Amino acid sequence: MLKIDSQTYESSDLSARYEEMKRMGEYRNPEGKRYAVCVHHAFDLLTIVMYLRDRGGSVLLIHGNTPAESAREMAADADCRYLIYSCWNTILSMNGSRTESIASMLQYTSGTTGKPKLIARTWTQIGIEIDHYNVLFGDAPKETPIILVPVSHSYGLIAGVLTALARKVVPVVVQEKNPKFALHAIKSAQAPIVYTVPFHYGILNALDNSQLHGHKVVFSGSPLSDELLLNTKLNTDEVWQQYGCTEAGCISVAKHPFSSTDVGFPLGHLRLSIGRDEQAYDDSRGEVMVTDGKNIVATRDLGFMDPVSNRLNILGRLDDLINVSGLKVIPYEVESVIGRLPGVQESIVLKTRHRVWGDAVKAVVVADPHISEQDVKSWCIARLPSYKVPSVIEMTDEIQRMPSGKINRKTYSATGDE
Repeated sequence: MLKIDSQTYESSDLSARYEEMKRMGEYRNPEGKRYAVCVHHAFDLLTIVMYLRDRGGSVLLIHGNTPAESAREMAADADCRYLIYSCWNTILSMNGSRTESIASMLQYTSGTTGKPKLIARTWTQIGIEIDHYNVLFGDAPKETPIILVPVSHSYGLIAGVLTALARKVVPVVVQEKNPKFALHAIKSAQAPIVYTVPFHYGILNALDNSQLHGHKVVFSGSPLSDELLLNTKLNTDEVWQQYGCTEAGCISVAKHPFSSTDVGFPLGHLRLSIGRDEQAYDDSRGEVMVTDGKNIVATRDLGFMDPVSNRLNILGRLDDLINVSGLKVIPYEVESVIGRLPGVQESIVLKTRHRVWGDAVKAVVVADPHISEQDVKSWCIARLPSYKVPSVIEMTDEIQRMPSGKINRKTYSATGDE
């Protein structure tokens, strides 16, 4: 059983949908076939995924708001046999002839720092992830998952819905865009565990005058700000910060994170290490490497293991490091300082080009109207080494995000010299 907005779906509703699917030729004998799925309604997506998974089919997840032509291109690039578009029974035949030996779930990486890559994870691997993720809940009383993120992404689909169904609890998927509906869903649920991204939860918190009380909140998808972490801790029984990547799924979870970079300990089937390369920031920091004993994933994330607690900390993407005359700048460190300036709502820091010394630091800042570029610069000068102080500061009304809540840094990357 599951709930989407105000509609409850019983197991009989799932069975009825499966029977309808069996009567369509495209859904018959899905074993070994790839299906691209780009549908609007969560019930359509979830029934398609579970139907195909249980019958040996492979699924490429595409966000439901993707235009038809783009979805068609993504399906073709992935060599899919069919594209299910908009609705569960609208199925377009593609030219894909690939036959899968092992059924998988496929996703494109976000492409926030480069061209999106197609990643496949087997349903067996995902099942192992679900088992180890659910160990985190122990013998705690059953909680109500409130999923505020798209189920077309692995965070909402796997950590939110599939793990809940495996625990035999009823997940609540919120698709309604009005944030007041999400607030109502949280407040009316018994022992809610809210799956969200920092930006969206910050909006809910602001609507509730920073008094949003909850049982448990899980953050993932983008870094927490120090302010949001502190506020959520004060008003929530338990805060989790979850870290993962498309290639490996959920990698680690921090219960009661000590800081906004703390992502805790790896799931039981994974092992972590910190790689060393020419981009490493210092001897203790480097690329986060993860293995399940068979495969090694180089995450391209910069991190370190806390020497006392042995908890993993994530500082950002290696590709986002800024090399200012041979000195490395981690965007998070500058963003954290800017975020402490009263009146600043959020910021992103990224590399730009300077005609003399190459890489330079640029900050894009959302702040109250009385905050100026010079205010931000003066604040940074007093608190950062000179090479970390942004040479370019751009004030804006809003920082654009992808449907997953992630910031697409390519949108703000400068191509010309400053």
